Amino acid sequence: MTGQLLRPRLGVVGGLGPLATADFYRKTIDAVPAETDADHISMAILSVPQIPDRSGAIREGSDKPLPWLIEAIDMLNSLDVEIIAIACNTAHHWYDALSAASRAEIIHIADAAIGELHRRYKGNRAAVMATRGTLHSGFYQKRLREAGFDCRNPIGPAFQRAVDDAILQVKLGKLRQARLACAAAFELCRQDGSEAAILACTELPIAAEEVVPEGMPVIDASLALALTCIQRLRDPDRRRNIAM
Repeated sequence: MTGQLLRPRLGVVGGLGPLATADFYRKTIDAVPAETDADHISMAILSVPQIPDRSGAIREGSDKPLPWLIEAIDMLNSLDVEIIAIACNTAHHWYDALSAASRAEIIHIADAAIGELHRRYKGNRAAVMATRGTLHSGFYQKRLREAGFDCRNPIGPAFQRAVDDAILQVKLGKLRQARLACAAAFELCRQDGSEAAILACTELPIAAEEVVPEGMPVIDASLALALTCIQRLRDPDRRRNIAM
């Protein structure tokens, strides 16, 4: 356990990938109405890019990333954090196992994103832009259905290829190519009749910069997670909706 002076309140499992984690950190900073450094949330970011590929493991029926994720959760718990955020959508495939292994509450990124979708979108059809592993896992689709949404991605391979390419190009640091691929995915959503979209991979908000279609509610799951974490830490009873 740390001393009270250095105790981080928020623990972050990051590095999945590194640029996406930096984006999440920036969003937590931007969302706090701080006037001094000390007004910001104290946090510990554990960046572990070596955690095995989550999407591939899910599609292969493997739990190879799980021991790594549990060790990361254990390390953050050893710092006595109050809540934990995992800056990777796909890793939430193992959410139940990770929550069972954690003293601190782990905020579910899909719940945060769907809560934001409810606030910003009054229709019921939304596309989920995500890794193939996240889609194969089905946790977004399940939660969206339970929340009253019709979750249908564009039919055909072109949409997922564009999403995959946008994610890959961010990981490669090729942001111009990432934005072109993301713009193509948005256009396919429009053509297919999707009225809203969730950026359900932490690389995608970076790819979506400057190419979000006008008039389409596009939910940034990373931002929704950051806002939820901040609200939980700023609101002692943890029951109010985000009001930021």
